[in-house]
Amino acid sequence: MILDLVRHATTGRDAYLDGRTDPPLEAGSTDRICARYAELEWERVLSSPRERALATASALALPRGLEVIGDEDWEELDFGDWDGQPLEALPMQALQAFHLDPHANPPPHGESWGHFERRIARALHRLLDDPEPAPTLVVSHGGPLRMVLSQVCGLPMAMCWALRIDHGTRVRLRVEREDGELWGELLELQQAT
Repeated sequence: MILDLVRHATTGRDAYLDGRTDPPLEAGSTDRICARYAELEWERVLSSPRERALATASALALPRGLEVIGDEDWEELDFGDWDGQPLEALPMQALQAFHLDPHANPPPHGESWGHFERRIARALHRLLDDPEPAPTLVVSHGGPLRMVLSQVCGLPMAMCWALRIDHGTRVRLRVEREDGELWGELLELQQAT
């Protein structure tokens, strides 16, 4: 299956850790993304249920006459006490520990890394349940896009943190499932700007 994942358009809150916090998109922020990906064809569009993702998905789906299907499994990690906070206000050592080993150092009162891994894997498996999976677009967040790269391509999460996945970034993958295991290859990583 060919899978395109797009990080939602900008909210203007790059200096914040927004997981479940759901600020609106900046006015006109989907225009460049829609222009950049106008020639791509999909047969289905899924999205995180967060408004910033749904609005981006709707802008991409509308010209193609496609319906957007909201799916909670594509939500960003719940950052717990850190959610919605400016990055500069967070304890730097704790944030670095989280990036080095998210299993051992999850955000306080946030979602466990294991739960996050399982729900992204579940979402990917559902995409492949159709015997003839259609070319699909999923609009989500930086965390889920990195998790998909890790799970499908076998990239260590530390390497995925090092990839720039800015707002509007598109990741194209070929995703397969064999004997219940996901595998695939990275075909493209494209910035919207």
